[in-house]
Amino acid sequence: MLISLPDPQLLEITGADALKFAHSQFSSDVRILENGGWQWSAWLSPQGRVRAFFHLIRDSDERLRLLLRGGRAESVRAALAPYVMRAKVLLRVDQARVFAADKISTGALALPGTPPRWLILGTDESNADASPQAHMAWRLADIRAGLPLLDDSLLDQLLPQWLGLDRLGAISVKKGCYPGQEVMSRLHFKGGNKRSLYRLRLDANSAPAATLVTISGDAAGQIVMTAQRGDEVYEALATLNDSLAGAALVNATVLEHFG
Repeated sequence: MLISLPDPQLLEITGADALKFAHSQFSSDVRILENGGWQWSAWLSPQGRVRAFFHLIRDSDERLRLLLRGGRAESVRAALAPYVMRAKVLLRVDQARVFAADKISTGALALPGTPPRWLILGTDESNADASPQAHMAWRLADIRAGLPLLDDSLLDQLLPQWLGLDRLGAISVKKGCYPGQEVMSRLHFKGGNKRSLYRLRLDANSAPAATLVTISGDAAGQIVMTAQRGDEVYEALATLNDSLAGAALVNATVLEHFG
């Protein structure tokens, strides 16, 4: 089955310096990415907050594409543009369509989790399912795989470790400088991170609140994304204070820790 995903946001980076530019700006080791491959990556602020999280696809020696998991491609393009300077790079919003599939296809992006799932870029499938029910089922599968989709309000607010991006291999502490690299290295080698990603069951008769609290009233963390599983039952990804994750939460139960 194919699902036509709503409003995909893709940014294209082309030119002789495309790989060099991406390697200097993004948190993954772009140099190890081969033509036709992809990796998880992020663009961080100097303070280490996630400005963008994306699938980074290498189409050729001079063409990369970012499939964003939250945010707008035009906003990321405009924010990246001042860093181009003399580099031979062109930033352009890509209008390709994106489909989700439960069967492998040529050029598809394989996602982690069970059952297996793939993303397909740039095809035109008139028989793809675009129903709200299909979109919600795909969103629920993302939650169960620990793959966050960031609301605009969360951009530039959260550390990668709070979202489990280090678990996905999106953060390198061995490559050279990039925005936020000092913060990432300090957390990796000296420790100090106190929050991480969890999957929750939420009991609610309306959209759940963004902030989670314990029964005793302590602020436990923040909802990242939700999907409705049934009547008055949601599942969610949340970034929680690890010290409070075992405490009783109001209208929420921890199902899984993506540590």
